[in-house]
Amino acid sequence: MALYLITGVSGTGKSTACAELRERGYTAYDGDTDHLAHWFNNETGAIEYYDGTVAFIETHQRSVARETVKRLAQEARDKPVFLCNDPANEDELLDLFAQVFALVVDDDTRNYRLANRKSGHYDWGKLPHEMAYTRTEKALAYERYKRPQYSTIDATQPTAAIVDQILAHL
Repeated sequence: MALYLITGVSGTGKSTACAELRERGYTAYDGDTDHLAHWFNNETGAIEYYDGTVAFIETHQRSVARETVKRLAQEARDKPVFLCNDPANEDELLDLFAQVFALVVDDDTRNYRLANRKSGHYDWGKLPHEMAYTRTEKALAYERYKRPQYSTIDATQPTAAIVDQILAHL
């Protein structure tokens, strides 16, 4: 079997797709709520907790350690495993995934989803500087999604349809 990445900027539905995969009996990890992604200090490499400030975002990146993804790839030897996250170090991890699915949405949909996230969900994207960061990251990410390793999926569809499309590619 294989390890698959479901990526997309904040608000595209990665966590929702993860929950749907789990409901269908698949092994799926949400990089945020399963605590696989961490904020790493750009200078020291140390894991630090996000303090909600602009300065923090400028000096840190939210990534998943390569060793963590390697462990998931080992787990995926016997069954398909999904990592649902958009790590800043995604380019460094691509060789560990059999395929990458990029969830894409229009700006209005993304902004609505971020503004209306359920309480208790990873809360990124509600502060003005987080929204600005997400807009900048979207432009970079959507360029990356044009590469051959990526299969883009319109994430404005119902979640079941999104997951059906992903599973059809396996």
